Amino acid sequence: MLHRTRENLWREAEETGFDVAVVGGGVNGASLYHELCERGYRVLLIDKGDFACGTSQSSAMMVWGGLLYLRNLDFKAVIEFSLSRDRMIQSLNGRIRPQVFRYVPAANNGRNRRLVQTALYLYWVLSFLRRRRPSLEVAFPEADLIKPDYRSAGSILFEEGMLNGSDCRFVLDWITRHSARGQVALNYSALEGGGYSNGDKHWRLELRDLLTNQTTEVRARCVVNCAGVWADRVNRQFGIESPYKHRLSKGVFIGLRREEQHEVPVVFDLGEHDDTLLYLPWGPVSMIGPTETPCATPEEGFRIDTEDVDYLLGHANRRLLKQVDCSDISMLRCGVRPLAVEKDYAADEYPLDLTRRFRMVRDKARPWLSTYGGKITGCNHLAKAVADAAAGVVGQARHSALQPNGEPPDIEWDDFPGMTEPVPSIGWCARHESCCTLDDYLRRRTNIAQWIPREGLGEQNENLPALQRLAKRLYDGQAAKADEAVRQHVRRVESHFDQLTGRKVQDNGNSSE
Repeated sequence: MLHRTRENLWREAEETGFDVAVVGGGVNGASLYHELCERGYRVLLIDKGDFACGTSQSSAMMVWGGLLYLRNLDFKAVIEFSLSRDRMIQSLNGRIRPQVFRYVPAANNGRNRRLVQTALYLYWVLSFLRRRRPSLEVAFPEADLIKPDYRSAGSILFEEGMLNGSDCRFVLDWITRHSARGQVALNYSALEGGGYSNGDKHWRLELRDLLTNQTTEVRARCVVNCAGVWADRVNRQFGIESPYKHRLSKGVFIGLRREEQHEVPVVFDLGEHDDTLLYLPWGPVSMIGPTETPCATPEEGFRIDTEDVDYLLGHANRRLLKQVDCSDISMLRCGVRPLAVEKDYAADEYPLDLTRRFRMVRDKARPWLSTYGGKITGCNHLAKAVADAAAGVVGQARHSALQPNGEPPDIEWDDFPGMTEPVPSIGWCARHESCCTLDDYLRRRTNIAQWIPREGLGEQNENLPALQRLAKRLYDGQAAKADEAVRQHVRRVESHFDQLTGRKVQDNGNSSE
């Protein structure tokens, strides 16, 4: 495969007249980029951060059907999401797997077990029996980890879908498979302005490379706003009106060391707001969460507070035999759900009562499409619907023979302390996956920052030399830049993770200074 450097991609973006520019490199923007590329369009994908650096890096990685909608007897939504889930499991084999979940009802003050079992049977029927039939299991491995009140009634097994690897990898795989000329994906590229020209029927978009401060102007016949929680801001920036807006909800997970008996995801009755608590095995960690907290801005939503941590620890200790505290937390993750509501919406509903469906709006005056809401399960459906709408704006693709630049390159593997299996090397990720920063590699190209305590540093900074080696490879020949990248990583861990978990790291000579 021809290696396209960042400099080459920026030059190509400047020289190409694109059919569609997609703003936002999360799961919706990435899947739309893939769909448009597959149809032969010339497509530009831009994100002001790294790909999948927002909500799409902090999901539960579950591909749910429409179980949530049984609460309101919205059978149509149940059928739609179940169908979407099953199509994704079938068509994305290797990236999504069928996954059994274990629902554990509380003996007191929770949902009636028989009622839950009946609801899951109805859910199975509404999905046309395509998944595993729900079943009762009285004895199960996870029972050894759970307090008696949460295991005395047994458990109910049902099947959904689960991402393989990680949500970041799922997003990245949509993007990196396309390398033909006219298919350009740029991370760390801020959309700073622009406008539509009625003369040549093109948008002119002003971009700034946030890594080099380089600026350029690109042209596209149509723009699709897939900016997720930032979609409203992007629309305001370009004067786009819409009948919808986003209501934001913060979802926080904590991660604990995974016990051997934790084999399948457990769903606990939360006992609040008719909600549930997830206990998810993921590699060497078990995730507990998420929270469901309304927030006013994305910045507020992506900030984890001590209240979030205390809330999840409290629920964990009410259910798990082994009591845990802040020092047991090995990982934190936080995302913000963009929930589509009407523009004049002003109610104070619990976020779980709001729809997860996506909405799409076409501007009446200019070739601009906006997307709202959505979730992993519906990303394929959203991509096809929005691509159809874009085709209605720009016409059928005129470049049906866009061919990739060679075969996909073989992955170069590397080792990292504490990881039980090899990971893609940082050099390979930089050359082929737009890996630009140390955090890109630790958090999104690999699971190092999620699976190794203190975001890869280790409990006592024992992995600092390994991070320093990685930085030197990423910033080859730029020793000062490599050292500063490591220092920033350590400072971020100390000011965020350590503060929230009460870590006190001893000075054992492994210093970033």
